[in-house]
Amino acid sequence: MAGCGGGSIEAGTSSVPDGTQVSSQRYLADTAAAADAVADFSALLSGLAPEPRPAQLRAAAADLAASRDRAALLAARLAAERLEDRRLEEQRADASAALTGVVAAMDDIAAAADRGDADAAAAASRHFSQAVGELRSLPAPS
Repeated sequence: MAGCGGGSIEAGTSSVPDGTQVSSQRYLADTAAAADAVADFSALLSGLAPEPRPAQLRAAAADLAASRDRAALLAARLAAERLEDRRLEEQRADASAALTGVVAAMDDIAAAADRGDADAAAAASRHFSQAVGELRSLPAPS
């Protein structure tokens, strides 16, 4: 994303205190990074479809957890950040709530994968798909 002065802003990699005022560029960078983290997790899941065996799930557990951790960090950042622009602040609040639901589903999938529990992973994957659908239904940040 282009920032002021032609530079780019990278997504944040650490937590921020609740109520931290951020620029629209920072918000957009963090939102894009969160979308990438969700897409990475989805790609890992797709590699396990259609019916993963317990050993496949356990083998993928660490990668799923790492991707989930990245999304969780960005979800926490988006929840803590605040924007002066009222329209963007409303978008941020909606996106943060939806992303929190996605991360909860990611938690369930990662835990099921760690246990090698294919039935629980399948149920959590359905929840994940629904949560991602809700996230995608939101207006794109601009």
